[in-house]
Amino acid sequence: MARMEGNEIREDGLEGLTRGTVKRIVMAGADACVDETQRNIDEYHHVGSTGSMRANVRPGNYHEGLGSGSVSVYPQGEDSKGVGNALKAFVIDRGIGQRPNTKRSRGRTPNKTGDRFLTKKTAKRAEDVTVKAMEAEFDRIIEESNK
Repeated sequence: MARMEGNEIREDGLEGLTRGTVKRIVMAGADACVDETQRNIDEYHHVGSTGSMRANVRPGNYHEGLGSGSVSVYPQGEDSKGVGNALKAFVIDRGIGQRPNTKRSRGRTPNKTGDRFLTKKTAKRAEDVTVKAMEAEFDRIIEESNK
């Protein structure tokens, strides 16, 4: 749902960064994004009966590109009922549209719009927190290299 990329770091003319360094910086931002996403799930009262969607927000696999790295943060896994947490987050965020009048639906399902708590609210709030966490990690790396 949220995506951190380390390519801005490379554009500063710091070609001496290793792949491990970029990964450390991106993962520091991902950890901050996880905390902010969980805080927003609580704030918008999207903690259901099991609470597994909030508990399973974590970074996905780290992907490395040409001089950059990225990781996605989203609710992973399933709840105790077997419903995917990413699916629940998507439906809460985007809502459900009207279904066609089929035998199975027995009429029309009301159009329920989502509250965009992930795509707009969490992404906007997490951006500042994530950038600050990445900058702090980068500063720590610079301090370590100067010792």
